[in-house]
Amino acid sequence: MVNSLLLAGAAALAAAQVDIPEIPGITYGGYSYVNPSGQWIPPTTAYSKGEYKQVVMLSFDGMHQFDLMDYVAKYPNSTWATIILKNGIMYENARASEPSDSFPATTALFCGASPRVSGIWWDDVWDRALYPAGSNCTGPIGSEAAWDESNDLNSSLIDGGGALNVSHLPMQLTAWGTCQPVYPHNYLRVNTVFEVGRANGLVTAYADKHLTYEFMNGPSGVGLSEIYTPEVASVANTIQAQLAWDDLHWSALRNWTKGNFANGTKNPDGPPSMYGANFQAITWAQTNAGYLDALGAQPNKSLEMALQYADARLGTFLGDLKAAGQLDSTLLLVGSKQGQGPINAANETFISDVHLTASVEAAGIKVAQTTADDGGIMWLVDQSQAQAAKANLLANTTLGVAYVLAGDEIQHAGFGSPWLDSRVPDLIIGAKVGYLWASSPRFEDHGGYLPQDLNVPLIAYNPYLEPANNSIFVSNRQVASTMVKALGLPLAQLDGYRIEGTPVLPGVFKWDN
Repeated sequence: MVNSLLLAGAAALAAAQVDIPEIPGITYGGYSYVNPSGQWIPPTTAYSKGEYKQVVMLSFDGMHQFDLMDYVAKYPNSTWATIILKNGIMYENARASEPSDSFPATTALFCGASPRVSGIWWDDVWDRALYPAGSNCTGPIGSEAAWDESNDLNSSLIDGGGALNVSHLPMQLTAWGTCQPVYPHNYLRVNTVFEVGRANGLVTAYADKHLTYEFMNGPSGVGLSEIYTPEVASVANTIQAQLAWDDLHWSALRNWTKGNFANGTKNPDGPPSMYGANFQAITWAQTNAGYLDALGAQPNKSLEMALQYADARLGTFLGDLKAAGQLDSTLLLVGSKQGQGPINAANETFISDVHLTASVEAAGIKVAQTTADDGGIMWLVDQSQAQAAKANLLANTTLGVAYVLAGDEIQHAGFGSPWLDSRVPDLIIGAKVGYLWASSPRFEDHGGYLPQDLNVPLIAYNPYLEPANNSIFVSNRQVASTMVKALGLPLAQLDGYRIEGTPVLPGVFKWDN
């Protein structure tokens, strides 16, 4: 039934204009309510120490700032155009995280921390301090830590099989000598905005694409009152199915505004004060069809559908907030956690990521792991060979390598020390524009350090904000501090702010810190 819903939810799409179906009124699964206890104070929806009572972050993954500007110029009466012109602050030079893979990009938004502090580098990494899954912490130390759908019990099902497959998780030796699996939330070194909110009695909620995104619970493991993660890998590889998957998140958002759980049953604690969601149709259309021109001004048919669909659904969500009496008291942050590239499909060079590893190992340098898309990172078995590995990559002109940071250069660039931190890679590899390293051919992907990855849209909206185009450079990491301050929560309770001094977005508050 669930798969038929996914296919039917967005079936009516016209070539010129998207016919937007009603948001599905049901989602998968039941819900067993458990009242929070222990360290958490009783939940409330009446927190009123900040300028807002609710704060929401929506990420349209893959979207670039130029996508937004082109769309607004093409559709001046769209939802995007309306919120920018009437009561939105548009940050014209917002930047995603580096690396721009989904895992560190999500961490940037909701932790306000860089990989150096958060320990989150990519969704598939090597950690010199962990043991492989199923090893019982015996044998050589050092293990892959994959935080994607491969950890589902069954990624072909919309609920991912209902749980993570613990036998696939890396393992760590505890201080008291026992061996235990590392869950995604255990891997995060800093807290999330949701932990800050829930520790202060607020209801929190979040929706994303894989079960592993439970890491947004934060190190406590319970920062979210509800997490909703329909498995995107389970849906068909069509734009219709992707739009229908997005509708599951839109449905959850509507239910949350009504004070329900994601599946529509009543939440006795009421609506969340702090919540967020991502959407995948735009990034899917970019990955599978790309743009029709070199500058990205002409989206392919699927991407045009996805942009129109997102715009219409955003308008519906604003209506949901208004119907719930929450629009005036909500700070809505809208943007993208990361961009994608290459933009010019006609000039793309695809090279399998295995060639990066093969090139280095051909020089007698053993590689522990390489992870790459339109940028990459590499861990070596012998860290002292980092400079030799760098020289090899730069000498191989067929790979499309633009630059390499190796060893101490990584620390000097502000990414942390590979000698002192078990997670910091030995090499950071930048790709030339037009090159894509991946496991299989595709038009675009993300993870790298180019403008195509980093230049993302970001808008702060509330009916009482003064509209403005802000041209100063801001980071997606500032979203986290802004979410905390919006509700009047202590900024010092957010690790990203406390450790890295991540500021709030300018212009949102009457008196900025």
